[in-house]
Amino acid sequence: MATRKHTFTILNKQYGLDIPDPLEEAYRIAERRLNEQLAEAMSEKWDGYNDRDFLAKVALDLATELVCLESENSAGVDSQALAALIEKIESRLK
Repeated sequence: MATRKHTFTILNKQYGLDIPDPLEEAYRIAERRLNEQLAEAMSEKWDGYNDRDFLAKVALDLATELVCLESENSAGVDSQALAALIEKIESRLK
């Protein structure tokens, strides 16, 4: 898979990352979302917070969202396996 260096800007600082070409758009969307969430968090004007604190807050929010999504996905797989097991048991009981 071909990779190229792409530049992303977070909190007005540019970062050059080697990204596989097929994932560039996903990174661009993530960059926009992260900057939007940072702007929203920073608008709250929490006393004593600096850019690093806001970045940590948003990172925790995004990581929590990811954990919830992963949990939902694994629950879906478990429920599918459970449904298949119930069907198998019912067919044996008949």
